[in-house]
Amino acid sequence: MPDGRGYLFDLDGTLVQGNRVLPGAKELLEALASRGDPYAVITNNTAFSRKDHARRLKRLGLPVSEEQILTSAIPAAMALKHGPPVYLLGTPALACELGRLGVDVAEEGAEAVLVGFDTTLSYERLRTAALLLEKGALFLATHPDPACPSDNGNLPDAGGILALLEKVTGRHPDMIFGKPNPGLLLAAASQMGLDVHECFFVGDRAEVDVPFALQAGAKAGLVLTGATPKEDPRILGLRDQGVLVVEDLWTFRKHVLGF
Repeated sequence: MPDGRGYLFDLDGTLVQGNRVLPGAKELLEALASRGDPYAVITNNTAFSRKDHARRLKRLGLPVSEEQILTSAIPAAMALKHGPPVYLLGTPALACELGRLGVDVAEEGAEAVLVGFDTTLSYERLRTAALLLEKGALFLATHPDPACPSDNGNLPDAGGILALLEKVTGRHPDMIFGKPNPGLLLAAASQMGLDVHECFFVGDRAEVDVPFALQAGAKAGLVLTGATPKEDPRILGLRDQGVLVVEDLWTFRKHVLGF
């Protein structure tokens, strides 16, 4: 399989799992850096700002700078910048990131509800969000992932909160900004100065990361270190579509770099 000119990686379940670097991740990124091949990280994880993500990865020994990280909060902020007040279900770090990028995050008078990963969620905030949606507020989400992998198992993520609000209000989101929306990958490719067809995206979710890459026009890789188990029946079909399915990033490196 031909390699790409640029490489894009999912974060949780692909490069890291909680505070553990996954097999081959450090060596692969170091090899790409030594060759001068551009690479970046695309993540739906909005629990942290890009700066905090970069600090975490540096602490784990991964050569990834803040400029090489694109979270699903970025396209959300670009769409909502200087727009209507937004009621946020998300972490304080996400609120700060959005505010820094020009979004009016408000507790009163909101005309939109934005759902992200939220470790501070309370019934009161869910109630407020539901009532706003019932009154016609825009229904938005940074990403649709139902669970976020961690060292201790899967944690409730934005998709779980969305499901609850959908059940309560009978509404579906008007827009979801993160994966599998291909706009996030197109933005990352542009940021690296590449055409999307020159990029190789690798993730761990068969139902999210693969269509994210293919719909954008990038090459797709699936690594079996996260959400997709080795015995998943979809794997054979994905390989028939030209998706590179590998056990870990050691194997991916051998396929695309030859060593």
